[in-house]
Amino acid sequence: MSFTPMLVGISEKELQSQIEKDLGQIEKGLLLVDFVPVGSGIIDTLAIDAKKNPVVIEYKTVDGKDEEAFLQALSYANWIDKNPDAMLRFIREKRPEFDIESLGDVRIILVAPNFTDRVVQASQMIEPDIMLKRYLVFEHTKIGKWLHFEPVYDSRIARPDVARIEVYSIDYHFEGRYAKMRPLFERVATEAKKLGDDVIVEAKKFYIALRRTYNFGIVYIYTNKLVVGLASAPPESEPRASDASNWGFSRILHKIELTDEIDVDDKFVKWLKAAYEAS
Repeated sequence: MSFTPMLVGISEKELQSQIEKDLGQIEKGLLLVDFVPVGSGIIDTLAIDAKKNPVVIEYKTVDGKDEEAFLQALSYANWIDKNPDAMLRFIREKRPEFDIESLGDVRIILVAPNFTDRVVQASQMIEPDIMLKRYLVFEHTKIGKWLHFEPVYDSRIARPDVARIEVYSIDYHFEGRYAKMRPLFERVATEAKKLGDDVIVEAKKFYIALRRTYNFGIVYIYTNKLVVGLASAPPESEPRASDASNWGFSRILHKIELTDEIDVDDKFVKWLKAAYEAS
């Protein structure tokens, strides 16, 4: 008997279900977390890759909808970048067996029947790593439907010369003109470590985190100052403190600018301790 599969269509829900049964179809090592409500939308599938990077996966089954998926995925990736604590808490609650202490850089995978030149070109310009996967669906009366995937674009292959720092260091944040702010940061880090043996000082891509169970401090490094966000609220009458809600971190409430080691005074240490205790 001849084996003649037919090329058929598939619904978006069925496509998602088929892929989530085995995420290794689109990339080896992916672990399923769940679909995730973020901001004003819902990530179709959130996964964790082999390097602990969160991966936003979006599906489309209609030609011409890949541009919509591209924009959706970028907005979700941006939300994750701005709300790492909330995303880490969600993953820990959904998949405690993953034992993840911190997240890497967010990635994007788009799955669609076809991709326009505009999406392929735009994918080459964005910073997050992105993969475009074209799918075909075949069906046979005896064994049902199965998926076939074809790579259209993978930034990690197309941009091999781009430096990808898997683990950021404290030194990374104090290169060049930023080096003169190192002593001030070390003073802040020293005071944070005095609060408890469970304090972790962790360099991320754009900031340095002061972490306990969750981040209680976020430190941004500038050439002439540090801006420290804290998970505590100094008195409203305190002129040194200002609102940090627009930073997007779910627990960081206020920020304080430091320009000199004398700024790390008793008041600042008190606020730092309150933030530590709140975490």
